[in-house]
This record gives sequence, C-alpha cells and structure tokens, in this order.
Amino acid sequence: MDEAIKENIGLEINNISRFFEIDSGELKVLNNINLDVRPGEFVSIVGKSGCGKSTLLKLIVGLDKSTQGEIRIGSRLVDKPSIECGMVFQEARLYPWLTVEKNIEFGISGKVDNEKKERIAEYIALVGLTGFEKAYPAQLSGGMQQRASIARALIGRPKVLLLDEPFGALDAFTRINMQNEILRIWEHEKRTMLLVTHDIDEAIFLSDRIVILSERPGKIKEIIPVNLPRPRDRSNNLFLEIRKKILISFLGNSELNIEYYI
Repeated sequence: MDEAIKENIGLEINNISRFFEIDSGELKVLNNINLDVRPGEFVSIVGKSGCGKSTLLKLIVGLDKSTQGEIRIGSRLVDKPSIECGMVFQEARLYPWLTVEKNIEFGISGKVDNEKKERIAEYIALVGLTGFEKAYPAQLSGGMQQRASIARALIGRPKVLLLDEPFGALDAFTRINMQNEILRIWEHEKRTMLLVTHDIDEAIFLSDRIVILSERPGKIKEIIPVNLPRPRDRSNNLFLEIRKKILISFLGNSELNIEYYI
C-alpha cells in the first residue's frame, strides 16, 4: 500500500438519521445512512436538492449532531469539529483583508515558524498559486479563490477532506479545470475525500464510488463503483454507461427521459 494511504484513515457512518423540530412537526432530512469510506478513497454523493447531502457533511465535520447513529473518523467518535477533518464550501470564504498567504496560514494552528512557512509555500505551489502569495481575494478569479480555500483546508493535514459543491459557482470551463486540479491534488495527497455535487459527470470523473441519495428524507438508494482508469475520457462509452445508470436511478427506466438528459 502507498505510504501516503498508510498515514490516512477512513470514515464510518453508522445508522445516521437527522430530524429537525419545526412548527408543523418533525422534518426528516436523513434516514438511516450507512457508509464506509476506505482510507484514501474518493467518494461522491449525488442527489436532488433538499435530500440532505450538505446536512450529512455537517454531521461528518462535527458542525451538527445527528438524531441517531454515530460517525467515526478512524477510531474517533465525531462529536465536535477536529483537525482530522477539513471542509471546503461552495463559496471560498476567504478573509478579504488577508492575502492568499495569510489566508492559507490561517489553517495552521500555533506560531508560524520556518517549517510552517515552508509548508505554506508548498501548498501554495500545490494549488498553483505561486506568484499570488501577496494578492488579496478581490484580486483573484473565482477559481483561484477556491484554490486558496482548498490549500487552507489541506494545510492542516486533515485525514478526511469534505467538499461541499466547491465548484458550483464557477463557469463550465473553470469548473473542468478545477476538477482536474482537485484530482491532481488527491493523487498527490492521497487524502480520503468526500464530495457533494449535483454534477453527475463531475462525480464520475473524480470518484472511486458514487453514492446516490433518495429524495428527503435522504437515504442511500444505490452505490455505483467507477472502475475506469484515470484520467477519464468523458466521451468514453463506459463513462456514458455509468452516466446512464445514474440517470436511470434518478428518473426511472424511461428511455424517453434518459435520452432527453443524455
């Protein structure tokens, strides 16, 4: 096994449900989710809006508590946020008054010594922002801001990285470029990654497995392995077959509907 993967840990989601109390009664968002993510694996979660994808990420990172069930990162029971788990949001969420360098430095705890300065430079290079260390967020494109956000999440060396629609606000060309970048970073870091996305092609392009959630209350409808060599050709017949399988899972086996979406 690769040395980077040996240093990594996996993720266990056991019987997770999340209900909210609202004025009209109980709102069931997630229902009995069970999933094991292997160390170094890249897993995507897809589902219709409102099915609980982002809620599940908040539970994993420790920003919310489940109604029932438990989540473990390695052997640790998740009951609060931890440096073991990092998160990248749809918006870059950079501090506008800090430079790229200082925003990324914010992901490191404690005093910044020479070793940490070298690590900051390493991660700036890893996400392709060398030369922009002193730039402010307003001086960067949306894609570059997300690169800085990813570097800030990775620099603390989390064992698990969660990505909540990180490219959703980007144009199509920048999005494809960022997909290539996150794949390159994943191959370099071998971190366990869990991506929430509405983009089926993105999920197929990046993932080892794709988890399909049902409509609310979200439960696992199907898990589809993606056994294609990387880098992946989006026009390849096997790629398109997986895409069709996912669409059938969403829409039912209606040839008219499937042909429309393909």
